[in-house]
Amino acid sequence: MSFQLKIRELLSDNYSGSAAILEKIIKSIQTYINGADIDHNFLRTNLDKVINHFPDLAVLHHFMQQFYDLLDQADGESWTQEKTVARITRFISTYTQIWSESIGQAAERMERLIGFQGKKILLHSNSSSIHILFEHLATHNIFPSVYQTMSGPVYEGKLQARVLSDFGCKVHFINEAAIGRFIHEIDFAVMGADNVFEDGFTNKIGTYPLALVCREAGKPFYVICDSRKRSPVDFKSRIKAIFEPEEPSGELWQNAPHAITPVNYYFEFTPKDLVSAYFFEDTWWDLTKK
Repeated sequence: MSFQLKIRELLSDNYSGSAAILEKIIKSIQTYINGADIDHNFLRTNLDKVINHFPDLAVLHHFMQQFYDLLDQADGESWTQEKTVARITRFISTYTQIWSESIGQAAERMERLIGFQGKKILLHSNSSSIHILFEHLATHNIFPSVYQTMSGPVYEGKLQARVLSDFGCKVHFINEAAIGRFIHEIDFAVMGADNVFEDGFTNKIGTYPLALVCREAGKPFYVICDSRKRSPVDFKSRIKAIFEPEEPSGELWQNAPHAITPVNYYFEFTPKDLVSAYFFEDTWWDLTKK
């Protein structure tokens, strides 16, 4: 598949989590640098389309800032094609190696401090962090029972349900709107995150009401992600810069009557007072201790 086809595929991806989107971006770059003379403006223009389409995914901005710095260096020093390919290849290899183990380290810390054996866990959406967490658990012969939400409007929860069932977990597939019916069967919830701010975090739409139900029922609500997603500012100071454009209305209602306007978004903010703890590869924050 050509570079531009990969970019178009990325722009239509409404199922993958941020880490999976980043992996696809990296593969797109590798396809481009190995297939043609490198036009930096062409490369930037196409990558900017993806970044602008996913403005709230912190890992993409973390990677792209460093990648664009590399392109600036290549322009400033007039690197040859061969040197540019070699340096991009080395950068991608180093970056991938540094971050490939991060969620595994967070998962190890979380399993040690929380305990998953024999637990019933609420999950939402489709997150690479959750996949890695449950892969870690499976390698230690720990197979929790899972309550996985459908995760409307595109129901990417089905993808995560399949992954976890393949790991050996028993999966209950539920409508997130029915969480009140199931919450008293659940021990705790675990969510991924796209950004972690001083005052809360952003994640797939539906996370906030799930957190509210957990608080009402007295169930812990945990978040796992890597440190690239931490931001030392409040969400309110960044909302205009990072929040998404409206998503396709047809996902909610195809050919809606003229007087009805479907309004569709994928992400939302959840305040930190609803979070029991954050788990990262380098630390964890226990928010139950005021």
